[in-house]
Amino acid sequence: MSDNASYTMPNLETNPANVALWAQASFFFYMCVSSVFDLDMMELSSDPDYVFTVVTGVIGLALLFQVKNSRTIAILIVPILAIVEDPFFLVFGLLWFAPMIYMPALAFDEFDQRPLFGKWTKRGWGTVLLSLFVLMNMVDTGLPDMATEGQLVEEFESDNDALDQIIADCEAESDCSFPDGLPEEGSESDVETAWEISSMEKNIAYLGLLMLLSSVIALVGTATGRLNIGGLTPTMAGVVLVGVWWVESFLFTMVTHGGINLEELYLLPVSGVMLMTIHGLYTISPASQE
Repeated sequence: MSDNASYTMPNLETNPANVALWAQASFFFYMCVSSVFDLDMMELSSDPDYVFTVVTGVIGLALLFQVKNSRTIAILIVPILAIVEDPFFLVFGLLWFAPMIYMPALAFDEFDQRPLFGKWTKRGWGTVLLSLFVLMNMVDTGLPDMATEGQLVEEFESDNDALDQIIADCEAESDCSFPDGLPEEGSESDVETAWEISSMEKNIAYLGLLMLLSSVIALVGTATGRLNIGGLTPTMAGVVLVGVWWVESFLFTMVTHGGINLEELYLLPVSGVMLMTIHGLYTISPASQE
């Protein structure tokens, strides 16, 4: 985008920077749609969040069309949502939105992004945000519990739109139970389900953990130049890394006997942003990222 242009029309080129741009915008479009439409039940949500819908939709369009100062505008919306919606969103917004907003711009020169706060380097800041994003997802993964525990325990709030269906699905399966029993009718107590995990499913969880550990080691090693194995690049390590969350999603579906769940579609844009960021920061010559 030139300095005088207020926006840039998006295109369908398949270069890494453009793939990252579309993946980034798609993530916010997903957030926009899922806030008013239940992708699991395939129906309009009974409790739509119109403020969140408008905000995430505007962010997605601003980023896709590369509106001038779009990333600054997008990140400033986070504290506004924290005030209007929930103070906790300030934490969620910064941990999720900041990396998704800035990682592609720091990885590719096409976005004309300068180092954050005018300090350090684009590659350095990109590494910080990517590390934060990966670490947050590592902490949140359920693979360790599925690998070591005999059950997958989930807790659902009483106001969950799909609570009746969740209870019905659990009651229909012999390997699902309610550890604390079912609440009395009209009660606002949360519901806890426990799904038994088979030995094969545990092995898949261990495989996911192995992929996570090996991909992080390979990514750090290749990105810093300390690991030189023929054909192994940071991008290849990134493919295995994002594959961990696909394995976890698949395993969760296996354990709970779930079908295709469109709520997991967010993995597509997130995977795209992470992969292209890794590719731009470490596989492409880092000299242009300083």
